[in-house]
Amino acid sequence: MKAVVSASVELPGIQTPAAFAAMVDLAAQQRWMIATRLYPLEADAPVPRVGSRVAAFTGVGGLGFLDTMTVTAYEPPHRWVVDKDGQLLRGIGTMQVTPVSGGCRASWTNELTLPLGILGRLAFPVIRPVAGLALRACLQRMARMLRTGELPGDHQLPDDERKVLR
Repeated sequence: MKAVVSASVELPGIQTPAAFAAMVDLAAQQRWMIATRLYPLEADAPVPRVGSRVAAFTGVGGLGFLDTMTVTAYEPPHRWVVDKDGQLLRGIGTMQVTPVSGGCRASWTNELTLPLGILGRLAFPVIRPVAGLALRACLQRMARMLRTGELPGDHQLPDDERKVLR
């Protein structure tokens, strides 16, 4: 069974390239994703590109889960997509930035195959709102950090990447 969890936030005054850079940079993600640590598995670039493998551990004090994924689409400054292939999380994750009047909108959608058979299907109606709130809280944290300058945006990217984003 497929299940979708998504969230989006408006980012007034934030330009699309800066929001996209914060979304795809692993070091930046670790700062705005709640209780998550990211690890490049097969990549030598600071921003994951198509084919890069990434792992994200979400949890506290060693209790949590590992989310492994492969980048399948990378379309700066608007969208990147990962194929989640971990033991617990399987499916597609999409982060997207859309320009809007006076800024942009950041969205995060996970289309997942529910684990644990019938137990997963029964638990999902309870888990979905909590997961959606968590995604939204992460995006709101990213928005706040961009507004306050804690996330510096696209100037951390390599020169060739900045050219693509502009």
